[in-house]
Amino acid sequence: MAKRKTATRRKSSSSRKTSKKKGKKGFSLARFSLTLMLLVVVGYAGLAIWEGRLFPESLENIELPSFSDDADPKDEPADDTPANENEPDDKQPVNAAAPDLDGFDLYFTKAFDFFWPAYNTEEAVIERPYYTLRYNERHEQAMWVAYPLWADSLRQEKNERKDNFREDPRVKTGSASLADYKGSGYDRGHLAPAADFSYDEFALSQSFYMSNMSPQDPSFNRGIWKKLEDKVRDWAITNDQLYVVTGPVLDKSFKTIGSNEVSIPDYYYKIILDIQKPEIKAIAFLMKNEKSSAALESFTVPIDRIESLTGLDFFPSLPDDMEAVLERMNQPGIWF
Repeated sequence: MAKRKTATRRKSSSSRKTSKKKGKKGFSLARFSLTLMLLVVVGYAGLAIWEGRLFPESLENIELPSFSDDADPKDEPADDTPANENEPDDKQPVNAAAPDLDGFDLYFTKAFDFFWPAYNTEEAVIERPYYTLRYNERHEQAMWVAYPLWADSLRQEKNERKDNFREDPRVKTGSASLADYKGSGYDRGHLAPAADFSYDEFALSQSFYMSNMSPQDPSFNRGIWKKLEDKVRDWAITNDQLYVVTGPVLDKSFKTIGSNEVSIPDYYYKIILDIQKPEIKAIAFLMKNEKSSAALESFTVPIDRIESLTGLDFFPSLPDDMEAVLERMNQPGIWF
């Protein structure tokens, strides 16, 4: 019995030794394969270095397709010089039909500030019943004035203009004054036009705060700028309701007038948004502060262009896709 047990144990020990030998043989084969692969890679790399190329010559002339998107105008560096308003924009069709934006949900229009340029609560934003502005203390005038324009209001009986220009008490640092403009040779040019609010006596009076004024060349203010203001009112009656944002381009230091050193801007912009279906559209104008007899169509530019010049972000509440379409649009043919 004892011998059989011993034999059994020896057999088991012999079996374990055989198993270990098989394991060592398999492990050696894997190491050999790995070593062979490394030698091949090193040899290929050495050959590539020797020949001065990492790819076979037959692959070097293959052209790969480009998948890069067109550059976004917002990513381009801003041009220090405003575009020549009389040069046609060859990147945008002039008389093309408006893009199909009918599929967008217009929920965002319910927000009271959806058409204001981007702002934060620390900035001097003054909201009034009929218009809102953001004041710039350095230049002593508004950076932008935004308001809706309704056809029903413009059809009402007009109140008499009283020209009651006055300082704005809501500008904490103090607004420009009448004395700043006296003898300067410049008009107290409305940014939000008085005629846009003539349907209501109180609204009309509020348009004469000095925070809504900017020094404009008389031939500009009473000429091409007035012509544009009249055209916007015509469009509001035709389209039922528009949203307007207008202001000076305050992109540098300027000559000034008065003791408050009110800047005299070189350019002004006006942006008009029609957010009603079925023809959602926008148009923007950039005009030099000087006399001009050019057609209004020649002053149109994409909204993106004005954003580059002013550093402002217009219509930030719009869905991104809609904003991109509208801000690249330069199609005066769908307005005129």
